[in-house]
Amino acid sequence: MARMASRALAPLSSIANAVLRTGDGAEVIARSLWQSQPLAILVLRRPGCVLCRDEAQRLWKLKPEFDRLGVGLVCVVHEWIPREVNAFASGFWPGPIYHDHEKAFYSALNEGKPLRGSIWGLFLPWSAVWQRIRAASRNVPDHNIVGDGFTMGGAMVVRRGGGPGSGNETVAWMHLESEIGKVADPEAVLAAAKEAAAAAAPDSSRPLSGPQ
Repeated sequence: MARMASRALAPLSSIANAVLRTGDGAEVIARSLWQSQPLAILVLRRPGCVLCRDEAQRLWKLKPEFDRLGVGLVCVVHEWIPREVNAFASGFWPGPIYHDHEKAFYSALNEGKPLRGSIWGLFLPWSAVWQRIRAASRNVPDHNIVGDGFTMGGAMVVRRGGGPGSGNETVAWMHLESEIGKVADPEAVLAAAKEAAAAAAPDSSRPLSGPQ
């Protein structure tokens, strides 16, 4: 079960009307993605990052479990560099990817403003950041430093439907990458998805285990 934290769950209204873009430029209103099913969302820091690629492939390996639950699985990025997104999609995330150009999901994770990560851990080869990088590198030999790697990401789970007056007015669960590479455990995302699938009734208002 996900541990409790002082960070409040983001209001659903903070992301529901976000305009997301697909790779071919089509616009999608975010709330349409969870109108018919619960949704798990990987909020990615940077497609070429070794930590992000490892996080993505570990979560995607659980896709059959999400399918069995009837829970969708998508990824959002805050900048769209075609070569980087294409490489990420072909090697690590063959599912839907959306451009959150407004950074709505990134803002929602951090109480209204995207969290900017600290560079200092990268200067210390014995830091926790470098320990994570070395561990991820064993799984992801191909990576790069292209793009903005300091707009921090995370993960969310959203119940089906929801909105004002429904009793389902916050995201169901979320995790903020508070430090570079301090990503959500894929099993924790799956556990939250299981709860969201079970609590999909319109009158369900109880929060899940809480943010990490």
